[in-house]
Amino acid sequence: MHTAHAGALAYRPDIDGMRALAVIAVIVFHAWPTWFAGGFVGVDIFFVISGFLITSILISQLEKGTFSIADFYVRRIRRIFPALTVVMLATLAFGWVILLRGEFQQIGKHAVAGTLFVSNLVLWNEAGYFDNDGITKPFLHLWSLGVEEQFYILWPLILWLVFSRKLRFLWVAGVIFVISMSANVLLVTDHPVAAFFSPLTRFWELMAGGVVAYLHLHHPQRFERHGTALSLGGALLLGLAFWLTNAQSVFPGWWAMLPVGGACMLILAGKNALLNRLVLGRRLPVAIGLISYPLYLWHWPLLSYGHIIYGQKPPIVVKLVLVGAGFVLAYLTYRLVEIPLRERRDRSRTTWSLGLGMVAIAVLGLTISTSLLRERIDTHGAEPYLAALNDSQFPGPTLAPMRYDGVVFQKAVSRGPGLTVFLGDSVVQQYGPRIEHAVASDPARFSSVIFATAGGCPPIEHTVRLPQFRFPLCPKTVKAAYALANSPEVDTVVVGAAWYGYFNAGQHELLYEKGAVKKTFPAADAQELAYESLRASMANLRKNGKRVFLVLQPPSGSAFDPQSMYTGSRFGAIAPVPKVPMFDLADYRQRNAAPLARLTAIAADTGAIVIEPAQFMCKDNVCPVLDETGSPLYTDTIHMRPAYSRRAASFLDPTMLRAPAGPNAVTQPLPTALVKPPPAG
Repeated sequence: MHTAHAGALAYRPDIDGMRALAVIAVIVFHAWPTWFAGGFVGVDIFFVISGFLITSILISQLEKGTFSIADFYVRRIRRIFPALTVVMLATLAFGWVILLRGEFQQIGKHAVAGTLFVSNLVLWNEAGYFDNDGITKPFLHLWSLGVEEQFYILWPLILWLVFSRKLRFLWVAGVIFVISMSANVLLVTDHPVAAFFSPLTRFWELMAGGVVAYLHLHHPQRFERHGTALSLGGALLLGLAFWLTNAQSVFPGWWAMLPVGGACMLILAGKNALLNRLVLGRRLPVAIGLISYPLYLWHWPLLSYGHIIYGQKPPIVVKLVLVGAGFVLAYLTYRLVEIPLRERRDRSRTTWSLGLGMVAIAVLGLTISTSLLRERIDTHGAEPYLAALNDSQFPGPTLAPMRYDGVVFQKAVSRGPGLTVFLGDSVVQQYGPRIEHAVASDPARFSSVIFATAGGCPPIEHTVRLPQFRFPLCPKTVKAAYALANSPEVDTVVVGAAWYGYFNAGQHELLYEKGAVKKTFPAADAQELAYESLRASMANLRKNGKRVFLVLQPPSGSAFDPQSMYTGSRFGAIAPVPKVPMFDLADYRQRNAAPLARLTAIAADTGAIVIEPAQFMCKDNVCPVLDETGSPLYTDTIHMRPAYSRRAASFLDPTMLRAPAGPNAVTQPLPTALVKPPPAG
């Protein structure tokens, strides 16, 4: 990725410094996405740099009459393939050691896509960049390399036509820029995944770098005389990009103008501009920039495998070790692979060898994806437990993003009367598969639905999740969710969360903050203020004529965790435990008696309808943790797997049927078979 070799240009150390900034931003975002939510715009900086360097070389060659399309692709192969070959082979080899059958087949498919530089198109058809499944795809990051190479299939030919037909470069580049940018802006709201992965909606970013290349080659003094202003302005735009953009942003869209514009200004400023010289051109940023390509290639498989091995987010120490390992491997790849191959004089033989190596990886990926080559690991019957890890689906395929007060929510549209809004955290999001199934199965009967939710954010106004730099969007999301829920078009509101985790003696990550009042959990007065805030919010919903459901926390605990159902590790052998015990509902209710009673009282006081999932999921104070085939029902201690949610969460179906809201309706029987349950699996 972002791999132009600027041999035909005067070396600019500040460009390597920009590469360092971009790759570090991406790595920090991938390792700690809630800490540095805007780090993904580093990819956009890379696109601009790549477009600038490649276009500079092509224009120089075309103006000198030395351009050769064959030579261009030879240079690309010699620059792209060495590190990519090493990383892909290592990733596949490690995958053979620790991946399960389905995981190994998928990585084989993604390896083929990577070698053909179409990863962005494959991922476009699978899921979004920010979805939960993405972290378990070790080749996910190759999407950007696909965008670049798709651009460079066309761009050299377009430039050749521009110069051979004596067309105006800026006019042609401007037309391409406008077409691509228009597609980006038009698609990004209603088709965000397409806008993110499509080459059409990304070409303008590389084209911006191309325009900068033309201006820099032909009018360098015009811009460099304003170098300090451009340098400071570019840094300001990049700072705003890192600070303001996040997973809620309509991205790329207009937001991408911040990192693209900032990168363009820094390049035009010239290497002697203030920040370029004093910051970007320093030895450490330049050194990191030199290894930025292999570092980008290495960092994601390491983080992805860390997540796969742990079955959840790895501890911070593990992430730090993995990031450090990425730097070491990148340096070794640069010194032992890239430089030696770059310096070899037998260009033809080297190019053919690299090309055949990539073909070999494609064939290897094909044999893996078709199970001709099988995984190493022997699970001794524990595979159903391992397959349950990381099994989540939110948002699902029929949910579409919508914006409200600057926050992205998810909506499923039906033809039925009414609109139901779900408020909550990831415990509410786990019901998405059931809600989608219900709406899709009978769209004329069920209401449209909006998930105004955010993982890790309790739906309690003035209650802040800590540390705030990890959960920066919680206050804004919760405020927007209640504003939406109180809007006239909404008739039903469903509020749910991991209540027993929040109102718990061991909870130290919540802060009640309203005006000058600040109280930290688990202090009794902080919990009391949070309860009262929840009561007031629900009372306001009822005052505005909403039918309100309060969904209690479903059964949860280590008994549901698939990791408690097997022994061993992915590095050796894995075996199931001799017996998987059932879940004791009576003990669970007793341990959470205080929040259970308080939440029920709040519902009674406000006229909300209580739904306790355990009443529908358990029988005789015993809750199953496995389905009839012996597969776990949950993916971790608290979240249902999508297939189980579709079957078991039918208790939420009445929330999507319009009904009068009786002020004294605290509880009522809820039918469990309004929708034919989907098949298991």
